[in-house]
Amino acid sequence: MSTKQITAAAMALPLAERVSLAQALWQSINLDLPDGNEPTALDVAIRRDQELSSGKVTGRSHDAVMKAARRATGCA
Repeated sequence: MSTKQITAAAMALPLAERVSLAQALWQSINLDLPDGNEPTALDVAIRRDQELSSGKVTGRSHDAVMKAARRATGCA
């Protein structure tokens, strides 16, 4: 199957499936790219933990995150 055929088939998928496919493809690309100047996942996790622990930012509930994700993907 050619790239053009794969693209056409992917574009015919429902929005939620296209989003899922795009995320999977992007993650596969990210695995192959060097991090460069980007902070590591551990650095980000430590910073976010400090922000949450200090009260600088407030977290959202799982329900709130899932509702926002559904709205963003058109699955609400």
